[in-house]
Amino acid sequence: MRNIKTLITDIVRKPPLLMPFVAGAHLLGLFWVVWGLRAVPIGNIEWLQAVWMLAYAICWLAACDLRQWGATGYILLSVINVVLYVFIKNPNNRDLYVSNLFILDVLFSLFLLYSSKKFE
Repeated sequence: MRNIKTLITDIVRKPPLLMPFVAGAHLLGLFWVVWGLRAVPIGNIEWLQAVWMLAYAICWLAACDLRQWGATGYILLSVINVVLYVFIKNPNNRDLYVSNLFILDVLFSLFLLYSSKKFE
C-alpha cells in the first residue's frame, strides 16, 4: 500500500502530460457540483450529478495511475452517459442523469483508448 504522497507523485509523473490536468479539471468539476448542491438535502435526486462526477474523477485518477480498471471504468461511464443522453427525452431529467460534459468525456475516452497500451 502506497502512502498518499507517493500516490499523488505517481498520478502526476507517470501518465502523459495531458492526464494530470484533466484530473484537476475533474476534481474542480466535482467540487463545483458539490458547491452548487450545498443547499439541497443529501439523498435528494439532484445529488446523482455529484455521484456521476465522483465516479468520473475516481476512474480518471486511477487512469492517471496507469490502472487498466480506471481507463475501462471511465470508458464505460462515458458509454452509459451517452446512452442515457440519447434515450432520456425530457431535458429536465437529462440534467439529473447525464454529465454536462459528455462530449468531452467521449474525447477523453478516445484518448484513453489510444494510450491504454501503457496501462497495467
